[in-house]
Amino acid sequence: MGRPPESLPSGCTEALVRAVEGHERGVAPDTLVICGAIVTPSLKGRGLAGETLKALRATAEEAGRERVVAPVRPTVKARYPLTPIETYMRWTREDGSALDPWIRTHQRLGATLVSAAPASQVMTGTVAEWERWTGLAFPETGGYVIPEGLALLHIDRASDEGVYREPNVWMRHR
Repeated sequence: MGRPPESLPSGCTEALVRAVEGHERGVAPDTLVICGAIVTPSLKGRGLAGETLKALRATAEEAGRERVVAPVRPTVKARYPLTPIETYMRWTREDGSALDPWIRTHQRLGATLVSAAPASQVMTGTVAEWERWTGLAFPETGGYVIPEGLALLHIDRASDEGVYREPNVWMRHR
């Protein structure tokens, strides 16, 4: 699995771009990137997230992929939007396991933390769009805590733009 962390894409968006560009150039894929896995809220607590990850790893193996990586969106990071992802990803519980339940699920299945992905997805919009999307007012330029945001939304009133950089954590599965 010897690629250095620096060779990873910045996150979900760049992984998709690389996949499409590689396909267009005829490059044979060797890595499965898990960009999302969602369990319906009414079915949570049944172990389905772990089973989904196991199934994706099995699919990767059957397809001959050498690596399985995931830009993991920590599920409770939104409670700590001011904490850099590089710090948050290293927080542990008293038993030494990851503080974040989704990171912990990946680790229980043998995944290891590789590196932070501070801008896994970058979302932009006008100030009016961000006010509509979040239900908040952004009266001046600056950083704002937004509902379920893992980091601050940066508003620039002069350019009428809001930019949200969603941090994730790269994890490598065996």
